[in-house]
Amino acid sequence: MIVYFPFVLFAAGLLIAYGSAGLPRQAATIAMVAAGSWSLVLLVDPGSATWAIGPIIATVLLPRAGQRVRSNFEGLTRRAVTLTVAMLVALFAATRLPIGENPILLSAVPWLLGAVGTAWFTSPIDEPERLQGQALMIAAVAVVILSAVPADPLTAGVAGAMALMPIAGGRGRIPGPVRPAFSGVLLLTAAGSAVLAATGLVLGPISLGDLSIDVGGPVLLASAIVLVVGSAASAAGIEWAALLAVLALVAAAPALRWSALAALVAVATVLERDAERPAWLAVGVVGLTPVLQALASPTWSARVQAVALGLGLVMMLFAARAGMLRVLVLPATTLLVMLFLPSLSPSNAVRFQWVAALGAALLIARPLLSTLTGESPKDAIRDRLLAGLLLLAIGARDSFGLGELAVILLLIDLAIVRVDDVPGPASAWSGRLILLARSNWPPSATFAGATLAVIGALQASLVLGLLAAVMFAVLQLAPLLDRQALSPGPDRPHSSLRWIGPVVSVACGIAPAMLLRMLRL
Repeated sequence: MIVYFPFVLFAAGLLIAYGSAGLPRQAATIAMVAAGSWSLVLLVDPGSATWAIGPIIATVLLPRAGQRVRSNFEGLTRRAVTLTVAMLVALFAATRLPIGENPILLSAVPWLLGAVGTAWFTSPIDEPERLQGQALMIAAVAVVILSAVPADPLTAGVAGAMALMPIAGGRGRIPGPVRPAFSGVLLLTAAGSAVLAATGLVLGPISLGDLSIDVGGPVLLASAIVLVVGSAASAAGIEWAALLAVLALVAAAPALRWSALAALVAVATVLERDAERPAWLAVGVVGLTPVLQALASPTWSARVQAVALGLGLVMMLFAARAGMLRVLVLPATTLLVMLFLPSLSPSNAVRFQWVAALGAALLIARPLLSTLTGESPKDAIRDRLLAGLLLLAIGARDSFGLGELAVILLLIDLAIVRVDDVPGPASAWSGRLILLARSNWPPSATFAGATLAVIGALQASLVLGLLAAVMFAVLQLAPLLDRQALSPGPDRPHSSLRWIGPVVSVACGIAPAMLLRMLRL
């Protein structure tokens, strides 16, 4: 009978939270978190209860108004429908992914916690409720994965602490005098990681207590990329968000990896909220992969994982149009998917390729249709073509690794090279360098990445290769089709860092030409 107590506590907390305000509502929210921790203890082991520390502290730091906010009939209906749909989806997921022989009402509590967070985030009464919803969603990502893939107390506690990041994103800013030094440290760390990755040094997992970190060669290179992006293109004062991306890449525990990515999305959408819902949906879809691995039936789990990875990446590319979502969340998500792809079987890799191909076609169709109908597209056609080529390249899996190299080059182009306006006048040497770095001709990351994407896609299949070739051809006409300037990225007050993008672009444009020459392609 005790196994049903967590569900009863959660239901009581939910009713009180929706029927009260002020301290009673805070206490009810803490009760729902406690119910999630109680269910985790019964499902896994008592040590995992450390997960609850982070979301409880986040709830305490988000005070509620002493009186209930007045709402109209439309608002009440929207909130009720949102909560009902979210909870039905959570119950369906709990029934399809049961945890052993435990009762469904016990296994469903972690999923229901995420449903409440999603409802509060989607239809919030005020800003504190929106932040509370984000904190609960991050906590739910961690607790759902912990219930499927158990972790030790320290790992569970750090994963739960990611629920504090929505608050840190709104309040935590690096002081102005410290920013250049902090960015410099990130760049030096990125250089060290890139050197270690280039030497081919194989490092085993590093353990800090029960917290395990993977520092293999591909992980080091991926960490170097996000560190460069975080130092050169992140919003002023939030450069520390690059450390969340690094944590998502190096963490060995799935609960910590995907909760860190969810926390990164929360920080990235503090300033740019235009496409935050697709970004959260992408994190939710991609974060299902470890749960499917542990709980789903082997007959369909692998197939669904391949489709989930493709859909999540496509949704993230739709969301990452500007701001931190583009310069930091998109590279982190793409690199995480790249690290996961080698584990797919050849048949499931083909499924991923077709999902990526359909997503690429949708990406370029949207702005083209807007242009043909006379509407003003929200983003540049050039950027969507590059995103489509990125999708085709990531599924190439060619023997030379040209698709992976193309993905890295296209990420550099999307996340670093194109996030600042061209300084005028364009006739100056700085303006000429930036225009060259953004061009479709060598030496630039755009040309090298697009060319390698076509070659890699052709080696994967003829259909993917032809689609990539069409995108590459249309890319040459993109300046004629785009009716707007490229969307400006986040403000960077340190003008010296503006040189990083053009220099990296030109360097990346020369290197693949030398590689192709050595391979005689």
